[in-house]
Amino acid sequence: MNSLNRLRSSINRSFISSKTNDSNSDLVGQEGFSILNHHLTANKRFDLSANSQQQFEASLETLNQINNTLSQASTGGTEINGENSGIASNNKKRTLNTIPGVFCPIALSMFAISIFMRMSFVIAHAGVLQTLLQLGLCFLILFCTLLSVCALATNGAIEGGGVYHMISRALGPEFGGAIGLLFFCANIISNGQSVAALVEALVESFGRGSEANIFHETHWWRFLYGTLINMVSLITCLLGSSLFSVAAFFIFILVCSVYLMVVLSFFIVGPHLVLIPKVNSYAYDNQPFLNNKTDFLYGHYTSFSSVTMKENLYGNYTIDYTTGNTMNFATVFGILFSSITGLLAGANMSGELKQPSRSIPSGSISAIVFVFFIFTTETFLIAGTTDRYTLLNNYLFLQDINIWKPFVIIGIIAAVFSACLSGMIGASRILEALSTDEIFGSMLHWVRLGTTRRGNPMAAVFFTFILVELTLLIGSMNKIARIVTIFFLLAYFAVNLSCLALDLASAPNFRPTFKYFSWHTALIGAIGSITMCFIVSAVFASIAIGVLVGLIAMLHLRDFPRASWGSISQALIFHQVRKYLLLLDPRKEHVKFWRPQMLLLVANPRSSMNLIDFINDMKKGGLFILGHVKVNSHCSNDACTSEYPYWISLIDHMKIKAFVDMTAATNIRDGATQLIRLSGLGGLRPNTVILGFYDDTIPEDKLRSRPFFKRHWLIPTRLRNPSLLRLQHQMSRLSDDIESTSNGGRQNSSNTSASLNDNDLQSILQFPVLRQKNEQKLLDVSSYVQIIQDALYLNKSVCLARNFPLLKKDNIEVDKRKVFVDVWPVNFIFPETSKQFDITCLYMLQLATIVSMVKPWKSHAVLRVFLCIDALNDNAFRIQHYLGELLSQLRINAQTRMVSWENVTNVLNNPSVINENAATIPIDQTQTANSTTASPTKEFIDVNDEYIRGINELIRQQCDNTSCLYLYLPRPPRDKSLFPRYIKVLEAISNNLPPVMFVHGVSSVTCTQL
Repeated sequence: MNSLNRLRSSINRSFISSKTNDSNSDLVGQEGFSILNHHLTANKRFDLSANSQQQFEASLETLNQINNTLSQASTGGTEINGENSGIASNNKKRTLNTIPGVFCPIALSMFAISIFMRMSFVIAHAGVLQTLLQLGLCFLILFCTLLSVCALATNGAIEGGGVYHMISRALGPEFGGAIGLLFFCANIISNGQSVAALVEALVESFGRGSEANIFHETHWWRFLYGTLINMVSLITCLLGSSLFSVAAFFIFILVCSVYLMVVLSFFIVGPHLVLIPKVNSYAYDNQPFLNNKTDFLYGHYTSFSSVTMKENLYGNYTIDYTTGNTMNFATVFGILFSSITGLLAGANMSGELKQPSRSIPSGSISAIVFVFFIFTTETFLIAGTTDRYTLLNNYLFLQDINIWKPFVIIGIIAAVFSACLSGMIGASRILEALSTDEIFGSMLHWVRLGTTRRGNPMAAVFFTFILVELTLLIGSMNKIARIVTIFFLLAYFAVNLSCLALDLASAPNFRPTFKYFSWHTALIGAIGSITMCFIVSAVFASIAIGVLVGLIAMLHLRDFPRASWGSISQALIFHQVRKYLLLLDPRKEHVKFWRPQMLLLVANPRSSMNLIDFINDMKKGGLFILGHVKVNSHCSNDACTSEYPYWISLIDHMKIKAFVDMTAATNIRDGATQLIRLSGLGGLRPNTVILGFYDDTIPEDKLRSRPFFKRHWLIPTRLRNPSLLRLQHQMSRLSDDIESTSNGGRQNSSNTSASLNDNDLQSILQFPVLRQKNEQKLLDVSSYVQIIQDALYLNKSVCLARNFPLLKKDNIEVDKRKVFVDVWPVNFIFPETSKQFDITCLYMLQLATIVSMVKPWKSHAVLRVFLCIDALNDNAFRIQHYLGELLSQLRINAQTRMVSWENVTNVLNNPSVINENAATIPIDQTQTANSTTASPTKEFIDVNDEYIRGINELIRQQCDNTSCLYLYLPRPPRDKSLFPRYIKVLEAISNNLPPVMFVHGVSSVTCTQL
């Protein structure tokens, strides 16, 4: 421990200037230990052993020299960019302690409107009992939210931006950005409410009917007064937050002194009349006993009286003279809650606090307890001394009962002005944090440009000032109150939701040092916030939530280059996926709920784009895994790890729903076997293995010519940098030149960089170039066939895909013409089985049906099933009838075609005998097999070339406007000498055909039972 303490002290001395050390010698903790503000990676290791201590101290001396150099450069007026300068500037910004930075802003924000101006309003309408109930609800929500804020504040280093920083780091940039903008708007409107409250206090105290009579009460005069107050706040905020902290402390002392005088006045001042101000036109216009307009109305201050307490005990909702609207429980609660929304005022100052993780919990809790005590005692003092008529018609009656009347208005001006400053500073800091994180791209870039070297965001302060001016156009304080309440309740809901999600996700790194938080308090706070949000105003709440959801959806579409802090959604998804994977029992699988679980083995995605897209259509909500084998070259670095992000980027660009699984092996066959055995997890494992076809065709680069449609406004700022784009363009041209040279100077027009956008370029340049003509393959034909055998041995169905570069899926929807998906459920190697449907035939039908059920195939493709018959010996009508009946029972909508092929089978030189033990389904059978696994079918035997050419010609004659074919894949031979012949036969069958999918099934995939 002693060595650790010496190490920590050394780092503090190195990274903090001597001036900061002298003034803040007690700064010990997370914020001063800069290492804790970064992620510890494999490249950042800190050896705390005694052997390395001398070496580390030598490094610290070097850092001291660097810091001295940076300090001199900064003093000379040179702007320094770098991590060290960022640490120094960050420490210079952190100048506030707990009392002036957290306790005073929270207490003053809650005192500002309510303590002198709105408690009488609430008691007048709601009565003592309902006032205590509303205070209880308010502070229950506030206290639960405060516990969540404390948990977030003590779970890591806190930077500028306050609650936005906490939520964005907890929920991710999408939620954090949307809620941060919502909270920014809440601070703007709350600031406008504070300004309107101060104007209202000045007009009632010095307006018409008062002794001074210097303020006018019309709307535009009030707007002018509010503008002047807002300009004073602007000037104060431009001078910096340090001035605000000093002013806040003295203002707090002043407000507490005024309140003590008010409390003493309740006990000292005797009963007397209280003047009803002329501003209350509702009271004067509805008083029939006034003899003339110069007369005044009065209420009664009774001092402490049980009769007065009984009168004010229950609710009596009536008209609010400042708005002319009739009050109810919801509106009064909204006004009360809007007056005490300063809970997060301390958190907004997180960027200026020396120790935010310590100051925010201690300062916030002490402030909220203090404020609750003040409001509770004031409720009983007011209700027991002042009659209801006075409370309803003079919201500033505390001036008239005070020992010295101007004392209260001084307290109001000081408290409300403090709230104005707090709201403007908090809003500007949130806007600065949104700009720094580039949540909205370059839209807020001007905010960073307008920030001073000392960290004061002047541009954000000016923008906040303008928005507050627009808020003042709404009108009186009570009109703004409901909007303020809705926004802050949603912000509190988001804070509680973020903590609740972190706790439920059981993230190991969520371990706040604040021990009084639990998911129960977060749940209570979240439910209470959203419930009261709709009680206050269902319309405003629905609109605010709709805007919030829209912002989240919009931000979900863009990239966040600086947002490397993760997202809670990933943690929650992991938690739920793990739970449901454990519930997915493979022993309970049933053929009725069978899904295709595809493993597509890809050598190079450049040539497999069409096939990847097609398999994505064929999976039908099942599992889709892209498998790739890296031949191990005994390198020190794992090639799979470095290449994996490029595959993920490819999936994102193609907008397919697939996983990537990569492995390294000494040869491709061993790697493919590993993938077949180990891919998937739990009950999610592939049941079908798909390979590209083994032939001598030169692969085409479909990746470079594929269009990726991206919204340019969503591209991060760093990708729109002109110099960076020029560099990328030069890299693209260099890559094209290299490929064209390797191709002998031949380059397809589709391979130029003109068809690329910025997001595609990185992925395309990372994948290796394709195999060229006369270049040796990495896989021999024997290993290829053995991979097929291995998959069948592991009870996996196998598909071989050929000619898929010819697939033009995009043209299907553009041309709006019908295309055909053809199925030939015939084992051409054994033609005598043509009228028997085995497991593979049903598997082919199932896969083809799935393709015809998804877009664009669903509306443009027709499924056709071809059956080969002997026109001389077979009853074609009867066979077609049985085939149609089978398709009807399987709910497959397809056309049936009978094809005569006796002229082809006559040339077959290897007649065979039907294997009676094969698992087959006769064409006239009314049900499919109930077994899940088929018996092994007969292996491949050699047939003559003339027969194969006849089969190929027979299929080509039926392929007019065919988009895809499903053909029967015979089982590979055991004799390795027949492997090349096996591939040659398949190649001859599929020559000059549209895209072909050879299929061999091993298990039942469909049934006719319910």
